Amino acid sequence: MPDQQSPPPSPPGRPYGSPRDQHEEPDEETQKRAMRLVRVFGLALLITVALSLMAPPWPVPIVTAVVAVGSLVLGIVALVRVRSAKVRGATPAVLAVGLVVAAFMALTMSGQIVLWREYSAYSECMDSAITQQAQDGCLAEFENSLQERMDEMQQMMQTG
Repeated sequence: MPDQQSPPPSPPGRPYGSPRDQHEEPDEETQKRAMRLVRVFGLALLITVALSLMAPPWPVPIVTAVVAVGSLVLGIVALVRVRSAKVRGATPAVLAVGLVVAAFMALTMSGQIVLWREYSAYSECMDSAITQQAQDGCLAEFENSLQERMDEMQQMMQTG
């Protein structure tokens, strides 16, 4: 009776001959779809940054916050697709950096929404301020209102 050799044992948790053992390459169409989503994420992030840098009048920061959250979601989906499509190169790392920027922008814009009253009053004051002295007064009033709001929030946290 000839000796029959059995196949080598499979690693725990994976059957022998699973796709990871065969090192299948993803198809080109999957990679193209993943990269298309990366481009859409980049565009959404660029729009978010541009809107935040333009210092638009109030309540446009709400739109910026929505776009920032949307770009954050797009970035997460893009990263998952890039990983599953096994796209090589710097794309996953660039996506990770973009996700950090999108999260920061979303938090920053969300802070403006929480402080709606203060930012709104500041925007109205700046719209009517013609001189540098009036603009400085608007800024001082804004800083005072922010400090009062923070004190209110701290008191709520301590008593609640």
